Amino acid sequence: MFAKIASFEFRYQLRQPAFWVIAIVFGLLAFGAVASPNVQIGSGGIVNKNAPFALASAHIIFNVFFMLATTAIVANVVARDTQTGFGPMILSTRITKGAYLYGRFFGAFAAVALCYMSIAIGTLLGTFMPWVDPETIGPLRLGDYAYAYGVFGLTGLFLTSALFFMLATITRSMMATYIGVVAVLIAYLASTGVLGSRPEFETAMAWAEPFGSGAYALVTKYWTAAERNTLNAPIEGVLLWNRVIWTAVGAVFLAAAYLLYRPSPRGAKLKKQERLKALVEKDVVVTPVGALPKPSYGFASGMTQLWSRAVFETVLVFKSPAYVVLVLLAMAFAVATLFFTGEIYGAPILLVTRVVIAGLTGTFGLISIVIAIYYSGELVWRDRDRKVHEIVDASSTPDWTFLVPKTLALALVLISTLMIGVLAGMVTQTIKGHTDYELGKYLLWYVFPQSLSFLQLAVLAIFVQALSPNKFVGWAIMVVYLISTIVLSNLGFDHILYRYGAGIGVPLSDMNGRGDFAGFAAWLDAYWSAFAIILLVLAYALWRRGTEQRLWPRLKRMPHRLMGPAGLIGGAALAAFIGLGVFIYMNTNVWNEYRTQAQQEAEQAAYEKALLRYETTPQPSVADVRLVMDLRPHQPKLTTRGTYVLVNNTGAPMPEVHLRWTGDLEMVDLTVEGASVAREWEEFEYRIYRFATPMQPGERRTVTFESVLEQRGFKANGNTTRLVDNGTFVNNMEFAPMVGMDRQGLLTDRTKRRKLGLPAELRPAKLEDESARARNYIGADWVTADITISTEADQTVIAPGQMVSDVVNAGRRTSRFVTESPVLNFFSVQSARYERTARMHNGVEMVVFHDAAHDRNVPRMLDALSASLDYFQANFSPYQFRQARIVEFPDYASFAQSYPNTFAWSEGLGFIADLSDPTKVDYVTYVGAHEFAHQWWAHQVVGSNQQGMTVLSETLAQYSALMVMEKMYGKDQIRRFLKQELDRYLRARGTERLEEMPLMRVENQGYIHYQKGGLIMYLLRDQIGEEAVNRALRRVLAQYAFRGAPYPRSLDLIAAIRAEAPADKQALITDLFEKITLYDVKTTGVTATRRADGRWDVAVTVDARKLYADGEGVETPSPLNEVFDVGIFAAEPGKAGFDEEDVVLLERRPIRSGVQTLRFITTREPRFAGVDPYNKWIDRDSNDNVRAVG
Repeated sequence: MFAKIASFEFRYQLRQPAFWVIAIVFGLLAFGAVASPNVQIGSGGIVNKNAPFALASAHIIFNVFFMLATTAIVANVVARDTQTGFGPMILSTRITKGAYLYGRFFGAFAAVALCYMSIAIGTLLGTFMPWVDPETIGPLRLGDYAYAYGVFGLTGLFLTSALFFMLATITRSMMATYIGVVAVLIAYLASTGVLGSRPEFETAMAWAEPFGSGAYALVTKYWTAAERNTLNAPIEGVLLWNRVIWTAVGAVFLAAAYLLYRPSPRGAKLKKQERLKALVEKDVVVTPVGALPKPSYGFASGMTQLWSRAVFETVLVFKSPAYVVLVLLAMAFAVATLFFTGEIYGAPILLVTRVVIAGLTGTFGLISIVIAIYYSGELVWRDRDRKVHEIVDASSTPDWTFLVPKTLALALVLISTLMIGVLAGMVTQTIKGHTDYELGKYLLWYVFPQSLSFLQLAVLAIFVQALSPNKFVGWAIMVVYLISTIVLSNLGFDHILYRYGAGIGVPLSDMNGRGDFAGFAAWLDAYWSAFAIILLVLAYALWRRGTEQRLWPRLKRMPHRLMGPAGLIGGAALAAFIGLGVFIYMNTNVWNEYRTQAQQEAEQAAYEKALLRYETTPQPSVADVRLVMDLRPHQPKLTTRGTYVLVNNTGAPMPEVHLRWTGDLEMVDLTVEGASVAREWEEFEYRIYRFATPMQPGERRTVTFESVLEQRGFKANGNTTRLVDNGTFVNNMEFAPMVGMDRQGLLTDRTKRRKLGLPAELRPAKLEDESARARNYIGADWVTADITISTEADQTVIAPGQMVSDVVNAGRRTSRFVTESPVLNFFSVQSARYERTARMHNGVEMVVFHDAAHDRNVPRMLDALSASLDYFQANFSPYQFRQARIVEFPDYASFAQSYPNTFAWSEGLGFIADLSDPTKVDYVTYVGAHEFAHQWWAHQVVGSNQQGMTVLSETLAQYSALMVMEKMYGKDQIRRFLKQELDRYLRARGTERLEEMPLMRVENQGYIHYQKGGLIMYLLRDQIGEEAVNRALRRVLAQYAFRGAPYPRSLDLIAAIRAEAPADKQALITDLFEKITLYDVKTTGVTATRRADGRWDVAVTVDARKLYADGEGVETPSPLNEVFDVGIFAAEPGKAGFDEEDVVLLERRPIRSGVQTLRFITTREPRFAGVDPYNKWIDRDSNDNVRAVG
């Protein structure tokens, strides 16, 4: 009987439209994930779209969202019998409970498993599409599809099918089951989103995450591109047990369904039926009430009904268990998300209201959509579901008193989630110790703007339900609509004029508030509000009433229904919609240029085809810069009048000079002494000036220009965050012309480059190319500068050099800055209402220009600058300026950048850091030391424009900052920092876009020159000594500081290091700089035996190997012969409470390839021991270096 029931259920599900709709939708999503160049799931870079890693990742992600489909197919198999009335008939037969329940379940589960195969089919078909770049597709290996489907697909499906089958079987209610689905989805996204990205929880998540993503991420976290393209994770260890445990949990759910199933009509509802029967049979005493009140009609009556119905509808929603569950989940999600938001290197931030609002906006987005979709159906269809619609529709109440209250009720419900969000934010702020709640910001920055968006969403959801034949179709339409907005956006249909509810982003800043962006957004809010009114009017005209369900008759009577006030309201809204649309179009497409992503990429390709050939054309150098700048931050507008002095530093006459500028800059005037325009590309802002007489070697010529940088109106996206009311931050490449062609802004994606007819790769010049030394990688010459800037009187302006005058007159402040030594022609200008905090240290003024409310970490910043100055001057060379300045800018971007004697620093990066816990990494000091170090490594010595270009700047700045951190905080905090850097480097290898390069050939790859570079320099210092490394750096400074072409290469740094290193470390230098070298050392055993004299014999067994890797991560073993630290400890290194007193013994021992046992004698009892305990080496797995004794 079981088999017959299962077979019947399987055939039944295959005949249902829902089965095929789900299969088609998910098949198309999987197809699009492969066939679309803008979508990447587990792929990207040199990881193929059909790589085993990509297939497994796709199945894990799709499995999470397929639970919605699973519920539609599996969960209703028992509830369906109750709803159709066949349940009692089936229960009256001799079918056993087990055969009935499990026959239904496994028949439906087989259908789900078959439906889920559409994902694999869609992925497979996508790989054969002719427009898909063949280089992104690996060989066809059906075993990889079977692995992903079996290990992650079927196991996840079984778990969710069993869970929701149990829930539906027990409650016999699909509504309760759908709420359960949403609750599980939200809880899952909350837990994985908050905990999944935190290293301290990765092992716990590997066991606790039900779909296998945690276990798979742990197993594959250090996989290279080659491994991702070729390997399936072995089904062993944590991955095996994760799948077994959660499959067993699914079996427990099935068993619970059997035990808790009660074959009675709707379970507990029988008692309710008995109470209703007793109430009907009870004698009713009729009491005369006198004359009935006379009914009234008209607008006043309608308004009364509107109010009473709005209250009625809203209260019903608020009282529903589903709403309570969703809101509680949302609040828990919000608190959990906010609790860890903004952490850097594990250190928290001060939870200011601005940060809370940004977090809440993302957190409640999904909740609001679920509430809008679900309750729109319930509100519109509730009367019909309960069979009372004919009674209600027979009343004299006008249609608008049905439509408007339902819309208002849904909007109020959505707005209530905003208030819950505010409560969650304030609770989290209180827990985190921040009690300056800034309620005004909550209301003006969050509640009011989001309320309008939620009102528009409510109108759309009600409109869709009003036109749908039933609420399930309405729900499906809304889901398809939401998916289509994502798909169409990826296809280039992303203009704000035709994306319902789309607005202009309003970035938040404590310095600049909502800026001009709030005004821009208001026009879009008005535009879509007018359209929402049109939708309401149409919904009113098409509102179903009585027994007529068909759409066509309602369409035919629509003109008649629009003859009255509804038509006037709709007409006015239409006029406003058109008028506002025209105004928005003028802003986005006429006054400003609008381009889709495809158009932008096509222009980039055309730019490269036309102009990249001039990249190596010799150009004169800029020797002197004089600027007069007029900044109007409230317009915003920046007018610059400037003069360059060009000099021919080559050994040959120069016939022409090439000048270019950015697309946002208007070049009002540009003249070159003794030259005229020979050719111009207006679409690319590029000109070639030809000299009447060639410019001779050493000759100087003058360039004069006037430019205007401003934004008229607003753009569809990318509105300026550079010129703002309070916190202007621009660099000279944005407001002044540049000399010569470079690669800034060119396409880098291999697939898109090939598609647009460009070479697949745009790589820097080879390290051996001597001609590339003619330019540095920043593209800026050494200049002297004299800059005069005027701004608002209440603002302070900062530019490179020393301020020599500062005058306030007629509401304007004018400041002049003159450089004291040569600087790179790459500098910033900043203006805001700053507080100035300063101190003198060793003859240098340390200054922080900051917002008045952001003084929390200013003393720490000044300490960092002071400690850095001491170390750098003592070990490198003198500082070239009399002032070092940190200058805050709004949190429109989160970075710090070093300019001549100035460090531009985002308000969100360190000004609100909470470093009250001394065990956390002090990244404020680290960032300050790193940026200060650039005054030597970039602003004294700058690398040539070729491979290895950033070693001389970023890698050496990393090393310098590590030295400062170690002097200030000791080696233990450095250990924690290095371990995080090592983890980031190893993880990033698998996401490489082209190929991993050795450090000396790095091609501006951040994970190499930052993370790996810092690790290598710290290890080198450990192996050859700090003084030897610093002597090598002083050699480089002595030879290349403030020098022009030929610029230094990474080879020059390596040569200086080799000159200071002993002979036995030359091979190590080769491994560290010239090869991609990894080490795999692990402690496999530790024993400790007490001797008769009270001391301890300790044996540490180590298994070690050295590996060389190629650019894709393919590894080759190589003999290991190096000296490693071996430590014995009373507590585990890196854990809380560990300090120097816990070090029992620390020695250096030679380590060879293979297994070896190292023996020690200690005077104290050991608890832990291991090799490379402080993670100095680039170890494949640094977690197995230390282990407990025993």
